[in-house]
Amino acid sequence: MVGGYLEHMQRGYKLLIAGATLLVIGIVLIGTILLMLKQQSFSINSSSETISPGKSMLKTSEVNAGKKMAIVVYYQPSDVLLNIQVRQQLDLAKILDLNFTDRLFTNFMPIKDGMDNIMIRNLGTKQVSVNTIFGSSEFFDSVGQPKTILGAMAIAGPLSSFIGIIILIVGGLFLIRYRIRIRKVRNTSGNSNDKYQE
Repeated sequence: MVGGYLEHMQRGYKLLIAGATLLVIGIVLIGTILLMLKQQSFSINSSSETISPGKSMLKTSEVNAGKKMAIVVYYQPSDVLLNIQVRQQLDLAKILDLNFTDRLFTNFMPIKDGMDNIMIRNLGTKQVSVNTIFGSSEFFDSVGQPKTILGAMAIAGPLSSFIGIIILIVGGLFLIRYRIRIRKVRNTSGNSNDKYQE
């Protein structure tokens, strides 16, 4: 009986090793993506907001002169006319001014270091739910999707860490459960031996 419990404990140890391995892989992937983003000076911001007819949403983004920035906008319903403007924060010089429907992917070149204001205005008669991603253009491919390797690593790192933590918890519970059972079996067999000796 104890042998069977020991076998289950070995499974618990294997789960702990697998969980720790996945956790380390996740941490390495997260560290690698952060290092890549730092080395390439990527700066990415994203947001989701609802804009009523005639209203606007305003975001700010840190920019560097001469470093191309990109903006991707998805929204529903996609037939509503929207306007996007990018202005420098200090003198409010206009860098970009576009009307669009359906979806937007565009680039702009900041003129000065500092902060730029990004304003999206609802020119239609229906409320829209807007998702925006803006930042360094190197992060995006030619059609406005996040570059595959960066996107995959950005998803895989946290996911691997999360799964690793869950497996560690399950492995720990296995060990605790079967250690308690082994103790009970040993205590029970010890008590019965004492009775026989009497």
